[in-house]
Amino acid sequence: MLLSESGESFSLWESLQKKAEKLSPANLILIGFIIVILSGTLILLLPFMVNSGNKLRFIDALFTATSATCVTGLIVVDTATFFSFWGQLVILVLIQIGGLGYMTLNTLLALALRRRIEYRTRLAIRDSFSLDFPGGVVRFVLSVLKYTFLIEGIGFLILFFNFLRYFTPTEALFPAIFHSISAFCNAGFSIFGNSLESFVLDPVVNFTMMGLIILGGLGFVVLREIVEKRSISSLHSRVVVRTTLFLIVVGTVLILLLERNNPATLADLPWGGKIMASLFQAITPRTAGFNTITTAGLREASAFLIMLFMFVGASPGGTGGGVKTTTFALLLATVVSVVKGGEKVEFFHRRVIPTIVSRAISVVVLAFLLVFIVTMVLLVVEPAPLLDICFEVVSAFGTVGLSRGITANLLDLSKILLIITMYVGRVGIMTLVMVRPSQEKDLITYPEERVLI
Repeated sequence: MLLSESGESFSLWESLQKKAEKLSPANLILIGFIIVILSGTLILLLPFMVNSGNKLRFIDALFTATSATCVTGLIVVDTATFFSFWGQLVILVLIQIGGLGYMTLNTLLALALRRRIEYRTRLAIRDSFSLDFPGGVVRFVLSVLKYTFLIEGIGFLILFFNFLRYFTPTEALFPAIFHSISAFCNAGFSIFGNSLESFVLDPVVNFTMMGLIILGGLGFVVLREIVEKRSISSLHSRVVVRTTLFLIVVGTVLILLLERNNPATLADLPWGGKIMASLFQAITPRTAGFNTITTAGLREASAFLIMLFMFVGASPGGTGGGVKTTTFALLLATVVSVVKGGEKVEFFHRRVIPTIVSRAISVVVLAFLLVFIVTMVLLVVEPAPLLDICFEVVSAFGTVGLSRGITANLLDLSKILLIITMYVGRVGIMTLVMVRPSQEKDLITYPEERVLI
């Protein structure tokens, strides 16, 4: 009987592998995330996933599973009180899968079953982590797993021993594991009812969470280069690190200036607390979604600034969403080049390939159109203010999870649109674009002509 079941499982695996071989790399990524989301939805609907007296609707289970798998953090029910330990554990597993990427899990399963990694799968892994070539992807995936569990393990130990100041060892264990994984995966889910607002003046929690968020958002390509080469030598890594530092510094200064006298956020904190909270709020919109001060209490100018950070997001090949730091940097470099009267985009004495620049502009335009359309629809059907709705949509696209308090009261139609937005934000605009059927290069070249700008 066991042999029969084992044979059937291998047969099923082979059948799935054959079907997967017919899919393009982009389709593998898109369908993989859908499978994980739907599986998570069905599991969360089991009765023992929620606390006694609670009942989870299908749309809310789908929203939660999507938010967890797409490492967003937007919630329609309170994770801390609504879900049981088992429900929180399922959410944590979805976060880990979503942070690593479906293709990483697929590769890990194939290696465990001693199956050969197909070329299409290698291409899909390459696209998932924004690699240049499909060669060496298996070694890269193993490196990803090693760095992920090592960093999350260190984060867990620091948080666990610090949480002993507030909880018993038993009570501190799961929150330390949960928040370490959630932070590194840039998910923003918390099993504390008010996120991290209770720890606004705790430097250990703040700097540990910020460190995990930054490391997860840099991207595995950059992490691998820093760890193995002990340098930041490639153009990609230099752009990522410098753009990340620039956004953090500018964000910290501006939030401190805007919120220092706001009684709803920073006014009552000592100056050390003001600076630390401003630093945290500059880092967390980069797709993490935790907060140490109330997001709904932010001034409109601060909320608008955070929306920009959420739209930019993390870096390619990392655990976050958004249009990515490199896209933002390329856009700024293109503007600088035009202002100077040049025609080439350059970084650190290196010329960027024109095709990459075109893709960066296309990503920003398509992302803006998605946010614009979803925001327009929500403005029609929801009574909430423009800023709150726009903030919610950008948070969903950037897979951030910050909210001004309207998520739980949204209509089902709005939730569906946000589910789609979170999904697109996680898999990436370019992945969706690459789904189109491959076309041969045009055999006809038309004459050039100018258009006035």
